[in-house]
Amino acid sequence: MRADGDFHLDQDPVVLEARRRAFVDLPWSQPDEVHGTEVGVVRRPGDADRLRVDALVTDCAGAVIGIWVGDCTPIALFSESGRIGGVHAGWRGLRDGIVANAVAAMRRDPEERVTATIGPCIHACCYEFGAADIDTMTARFGAHVSATRRDGLPSLDMVAAVTAALDDAGVDTAVVAAASACTSCEADRYFSHRARGERERHVMAVWRS
Repeated sequence: MRADGDFHLDQDPVVLEARRRAFVDLPWSQPDEVHGTEVGVVRRPGDADRLRVDALVTDCAGAVIGIWVGDCTPIALFSESGRIGGVHAGWRGLRDGIVANAVAAMRRDPEERVTATIGPCIHACCYEFGAADIDTMTARFGAHVSATRRDGLPSLDMVAAVTAALDDAGVDTAVVAAASACTSCEADRYFSHRARGERERHVMAVWRS
């Protein structure tokens, strides 16, 4: 949220570290997100900070995974064996399989139960999307991810697309907490690159005590 400050990696590291510690006073790992499909592993608290991947997973207690976004979807993952993960899901990474890759990295065996929480992101009411790209996403995730903005233009329902990707990966979508806020609509609470051209980013933090 805006109230927590800017978590963009491209700023004074001292300022960023102070902001992190004010939010959660533990060692952080924030991936340098590239809209790709690679998953990194945090092997000790503070490991893999700024690694150029779009998801991180860990077994470590006391390690914070920070997923920083302006409109993309942050996802927190939890396995029944205690592994946690964080995923940055832009539409390209989502299309190309970042969710499936992250869920696979969470599991110790193929049957292990993984649950997820979806954080605030841009919603269908505001997410203008090109027709050709919508066709790609509906072919991948189903017709229900195609929507219409409040002004009548075509849009993508990212929450529906992420939920479909989680379902495809075998995550129990009955326990998915869908994003309760649109980053574009709620200008007083969230940063938005698409709606307001803002450079700042808010963060979803995941950790085990």
